[in-house]
Amino acid sequence: MAAAPCSKWSAKRAAVHAGGHDRHMEERILRTTPVECTAELPGTDTMEHRFELLVQSVVDYAIYMLDPRGHIASWNSGAQHIKGYTAEEVLGRHFSLFYTEDDRARGMPDRVLAIAAKEGRYNGEAWRVRRDGSRFRAMVAIDAIRNADGQLLGYAKVTRDVTARWEAQVRLEQSERRFRLFAEGAVDYALCMLDHDGFVQDWNEGAERMTGYAAREIVGKPVGFLFSGDDRSAGVDISLLRQASDKGRHEDEHGYLRKDGSHSLAKMTMRALRDKEGVLHGFAFLLRDISGQRATEAALESTREQLQQAQKLDALGQLTGGVAHDFNNILQAITGHLDVASLHLERGDAAKAIPQIDSVSRSVDRATHLVRRLLAFARRQPLMPMRIDLGQLVASMTELLGRTVGPRVSIRWNLAPEPLWVLCDAHQLETALVNLVINGRDAMPNGGTVYISTGIVVGGEGKPAHACLVVEDEGIGMPKEMAAKAFDPFFTTKPLGQGTGLGLSMVHGFVEQSHGTVALHSMPGEGTRVTLSFPICDPPESGDAGSTH
Repeated sequence: MAAAPCSKWSAKRAAVHAGGHDRHMEERILRTTPVECTAELPGTDTMEHRFELLVQSVVDYAIYMLDPRGHIASWNSGAQHIKGYTAEEVLGRHFSLFYTEDDRARGMPDRVLAIAAKEGRYNGEAWRVRRDGSRFRAMVAIDAIRNADGQLLGYAKVTRDVTARWEAQVRLEQSERRFRLFAEGAVDYALCMLDHDGFVQDWNEGAERMTGYAAREIVGKPVGFLFSGDDRSAGVDISLLRQASDKGRHEDEHGYLRKDGSHSLAKMTMRALRDKEGVLHGFAFLLRDISGQRATEAALESTREQLQQAQKLDALGQLTGGVAHDFNNILQAITGHLDVASLHLERGDAAKAIPQIDSVSRSVDRATHLVRRLLAFARRQPLMPMRIDLGQLVASMTELLGRTVGPRVSIRWNLAPEPLWVLCDAHQLETALVNLVINGRDAMPNGGTVYISTGIVVGGEGKPAHACLVVEDEGIGMPKEMAAKAFDPFFTTKPLGQGTGLGLSMVHGFVEQSHGTVALHSMPGEGTRVTLSFPICDPPESGDAGSTH
């Protein structure tokens, strides 16, 4: 007798198709029964019963039979679990009740049966409706069941709920879409993905804009393509990948090569992409062109130096005005001593001429010292931090500052006896002190006293001690609103033409560069106090000529 396909065996085969990637399910079915059976096979009833038990035990798959017109002829526990209907509620009803209204309106139930009848099988994925009206994503397999003569007996239908997998896939696609939009929208950054060997896999619009290379020109090429031949020979690209792989992330500033052959500077960030098991899947490579930023910083630094020098020359004018009278007195003294010495020499009394010549020599030394201080103050030079004794430097300026403030203003000194070693530029500190003293003098048009002191401020709550320089005057002071703007560039309280408004701004910039702080306290009628604080450093080693003033 010819072999005839068995309906329950075909239902089992449809279950295998619907759960094709569920290997465990497939093996359970294949171990239980063969794909086809014959009417004369011994023990057929027993084998069919075994398969019926298997189908009813499966709760992750809806496995049921349809007659040729699509009416439900059988119902397993998995179908009840997934769709929410009991067998009594669905047996004899058309299977289209599980379809959405839109799918029914488009004739999908009849269409899928027609495909299964024509081709022997239908596989698809779509939305289905449960008894409570909720929807789920279903993977569907329908097998046509025919007898030995080819007559259609019905259909074996298997449905699997894949909503969780579908939602995860949608989330993944949405995440990838958002990342793609983000990457394409970041036109000021070059974003590219590399595989684990450093070959470019993705290339955003920002990368094309920065480098001039379109994605089709660089995808599939090694990242070293962006570096010059010398850099590749030096292993710059390999070093970036290796350090990112070892540390997880590596940042560096380096030159890169554009398509037109020009070079530019970029901040480069390389991040290794690993899964939870630590397996390396590639690298994310981010470049930001900073050549314009560096050019701007250089221009700002040049401008800052020019403003600093302008302020220094303004202060120098104040100093030279203050010492002009002293120079005139020195010159008169030198002239007088030389006249007296000449008279003694003309009389042949050389012994009496020697004291006069010694006085001339001392006057010349005094003038030389003043000139040296002025030249050192006016000299244009870069910022050169060194270890200096704050008290010793301030004390060395007593004579110069005393002449600067004039006869109506006195200076009172209160310098700490112990060395106060700080790390800063000596000439900048001198400029700052001169500016503060001149400001104090100008704030007291009727005369008064400028107080200059040094000391140590002990830090609290674990903060280190600081050395401080305080300059205080008895001037007119200023209100709180004005004091808040005192460090702004070009802000001045002096009449037009009597100040640049850069003095306190330069002081503030210099102290911050030296990792210190500036504090200003002022009240109308109570004067102004400015405090410069610097971190205390270790004293210089013996014989270190560059660390003393």
